[in-house]
Formats: sequence, C-alpha cells, structure tokens
Amino acid sequence: EDEVVLLGSQGEESVTAEHLASLIGTIPYEVVTRINWDIPRIVVD
Repeated sequence: EDEVVLLGSQGEESVTAEHLASLIGTIPYEVVTRINWDIPRIVVD
C-alpha cells in the first residue's frame, strides 16, 4: 500500500492548504472543504 500525504508533512517535505491555495488562486478554506469525503482521513501525530 502506498502512503499519500494530501496536507501535512512527511520527512523534510510539507504541503499546506495555504500553499495549494496560492497555486490555484483561492483561499485555504476552499482547498480543505473541497477534499472529497470518500477519501479516508487518517491523522498521524
């Protein structure tokens, strides 16, 4: 199984809602709320 990080960090790399929003010309709220609910959310501390 492959691990995919949509938002967050892994190792030295990170992806933020702010960064994605700036790439597509929107606000972070829209990035977060447009993630399909069929995608499982797994929070890792």
